[in-house]
Amino acid sequence: MAAALAAPIPPTALVARPLATRPIFALRGRAALFAGLLWWPLVLPFDGVWMGARVPWGQWLTSALTAVYWLALYRGAPPRLRHALVRGVLIAVAGECFFSLVIGMYEYRLTWIPLYVFPGHAILFATVYWWSRDHDVLRHAGAWKAGLYTLAAGYSAYWLFARNDVYGWLCFAVFSAILAVARESRLFFLAMYLLVAFLEQLGTSLGCWHWPAVLLGRFEWVPSANPPSGIASFYFGLDVLCLIAYLQSRPALAARRRRRHAAR
Repeated sequence: MAAALAAPIPPTALVARPLATRPIFALRGRAALFAGLLWWPLVLPFDGVWMGARVPWGQWLTSALTAVYWLALYRGAPPRLRHALVRGVLIAVAGECFFSLVIGMYEYRLTWIPLYVFPGHAILFATVYWWSRDHDVLRHAGAWKAGLYTLAAGYSAYWLFARNDVYGWLCFAVFSAILAVARESRLFFLAMYLLVAFLEQLGTSLGCWHWPAVLLGRFEWVPSANPPSGIASFYFGLDVLCLIAYLQSRPALAARRRRRHAAR
């Protein structure tokens, strides 16, 4: 997935650019990666049940901070990732409205969809993007793939037996099938799976959103945990749509780059 967007990031990527040409208020490379891992534990509690009972504007604070963070990622991103960040927000709006409001797959604390959710999907994409393109990660890609898949399988198996998470296990089976055919994107998808699992555990434990005890709240024969372990499989739809949107617009992006170079 990320391979279609950019080349690997060398260890010197953050220092190779002269200071005068670096964008102000921008995140890229490992700075974007580490910030992405720390971001949600820092801001999501403002939308939690405990904080919501004491700070009624906490959700708005999370949304405002997340919008600023998305902007910093956008400013530090290469053109192709910028395109994915914008399209990711638009795709997330459609996906969230359908899955949450139309079919009731999950429900947010205040029923409506928090504004931070839409850029949040794009932020997850960018975080995994920077990680999966890091030079040191790619040097040990085989070990990373084996370790991450083992961790993902162990997590889903534990959730199945500890929480009767049949729905999550079925999603994990779909995820494994995706990995079998998407060989070039395995590293990206494995990292996305576990990052989504972490975010889902964080968000549900804080009460920011919750999943029904059975699939869609209607299918009693498919029990589900809160959250389902393998729900990251649905995030891959966002990844694929971002890639398709980029491939469709690639000629326009190439033409824009040619005009920019011609103007210099």
